[in-house]
Amino acid sequence: MEEQFTKGHLVTLMISSLIATGFGAGWWFSGTAAVNGPKTVLVVLGIVVVVALVAWIVALGRRGADLPAGGGRGDSPFGKQYGISVLLMVVGIFAGARVLSGVFDLPQAVPAWVLLLVGLHFLPFSRLFGTRRFLVLAILLCVVAVAAAVLGAAGQEWAWRTVPGFGGAVVLWGTAVAGLRSR
Repeated sequence: MEEQFTKGHLVTLMISSLIATGFGAGWWFSGTAAVNGPKTVLVVLGIVVVVALVAWIVALGRRGADLPAGGGRGDSPFGKQYGISVLLMVVGIFAGARVLSGVFDLPQAVPAWVLLLVGLHFLPFSRLFGTRRFLVLAILLCVVAVAAAVLGAAGQEWAWRTVPGFGGAVVLWGTAVAGLRSR
């Protein structure tokens, strides 16, 4: 028998979708900043996507008012394991960025490194949140990070920031859309 969708599930979906939307925006505007020439269309597109996703999340929350309660604080996936995963990611990001910039003189590789660690930090979330969507998210973010590193190392300087920027945004926003559609 399938578990009933509750307000607790809805809150988790809304929080994770807002996180994906916000960090997707950060990646999008990082990619936009790396583009040479006019950026207006990219900025407007990023704003439109963020506004549309936030409106969708808010509308979903309003429609969920009649859901059964369920899912108290003890059922929340945002607990100790979640915190450890985020902490390890943050420490790894700062340590790796220092090594890449200071030891290897590769500051341009930092965005790919950050996206790789962001992807890896999602691996335990499949179990925590009870959905394979986070495994797919982890794999896709890692693939984008590796693609940026491979292209950048092959001499495509534009790839160091634009591939993680736009690729990370599309993957995060796509994951938010998938979650919102499947609720």
